Amino acid sequence: MPPHTFAGMRNFFMRRISVHPRQRLVCRTWTQEMSEPYRRCENTTVVRIGGLRALAFGRWGAPLPDEDAAMATVFRQGQLAPEGDDD
Repeated sequence: MPPHTFAGMRNFFMRRISVHPRQRLVCRTWTQEMSEPYRRCENTTVVRIGGLRALAFGRWGAPLPDEDAAMATVFRQGQLAPEGDDD
């Protein structure tokens, strides 16, 4: 186990991210890993820490089986059309 991970805390994450200049001070969103183990967090909390930086933190859900399942989750299986599908 890495030194910064505590027992029972392996599903929690915190990252420093960039945000839009007009981003609210605190907001909720979702996060999806795009590499293995393809986990998703439906309730990621984003807190601005000044300027264009923020901390995002939450708790990962169960891993998805593969990249196709992760992409289907991101695009909600047709609710969002990929770019170029203007037919």
